[in-house]
Amino acid sequence: MTRIKLAKIIMTFVLLGGSILSFILDWSSNHLLNPEWHPHARFHGALLLFLLAGVSIVGAWLLWRDSREPEVAMKVAAFISVSYWTPLFYIPFLLPGSSWWAGRPGSEPRIDGLIVYPNLVVAAIFLLLTLLAYRMFAGAHVTRSDG
Repeated sequence: MTRIKLAKIIMTFVLLGGSILSFILDWSSNHLLNPEWHPHARFHGALLLFLLAGVSIVGAWLLWRDSREPEVAMKVAAFISVSYWTPLFYIPFLLPGSSWWAGRPGSEPRIDGLIVYPNLVVAAIFLLLTLLAYRMFAGAHVTRSDG
């Protein structure tokens, strides 16, 4: 298997796997089905999930279609991933009253006393996989010149 193909497989996993995981985790009693959520907040949560699914499918399609500029497809796919996962790190700072934790305050998971937010762990993993795929692709792809 070539590095380019492996990079495309990893990026496809990031796009489609991230979208599927978001649906599984957010279409739950902690999020969209939470009776305490305002109906319009539920609407926007579902809208985000369907938007993520749509752009992820487009990103994966771009990666695998025949193209004279496959590096553009990889850049778009990486941008989709980065634009979805990166805000998880800073939204609680920009939006007072928001939180990384959907559970009961004080029940956050801890390792050696340090709070470990699952959302941030997942986001970090997907961002690292995005970087890995992008660098593998860029390192293996020979840039061609049409002179």
